[in-house]
Amino acid sequence: MIAPLSPPSRQAVIHAYRNLLRAGLRAVQYSSPARYGLRSKLRHAFSDETAPILQPSAGGAPARTQRFPKTFSQTRIDNTVRFLNTAATRLGMEHTIVKHLCFVEWRREISRLPRSTTVMKPSDWDTLAITFDEYDDTIRMLNETMELELR
Repeated sequence: MIAPLSPPSRQAVIHAYRNLLRAGLRAVQYSSPARYGLRSKLRHAFSDETAPILQPSAGGAPARTQRFPKTFSQTRIDNTVRFLNTAATRLGMEHTIVKHLCFVEWRREISRLPRSTTVMKPSDWDTLAITFDEYDDTIRMLNETMELELR
């Protein structure tokens, strides 16, 4: 019988967040628009993904809450850090993928859509939604294939 996985320690989550942030910043070469997108994506992934877990505190103090990612896999995080470090050192496929990830996320924001969006027809919005859905499926398959945590 397989024992259920316990949530990772707080220190492991902090180390994973910091390693991913450092490697990601190196991969985007600290560029201004990409670094803020990376930071917000990491914050979202590490704080809003699951409901808070109550952690007992010492003495009579009230319990404090901690948030952990739904699926914490140290091997996937290590693979992602390695992928981002490779993207930072070489201008190869990894760098191109990271560059396009940043561009699509930047473009996804509603305020960043072309000025013609005020006159877009509903069918144009549907096409845009389908495009982003296919993009999300492609990233999901890349993550499954390479055991990464790109989002």
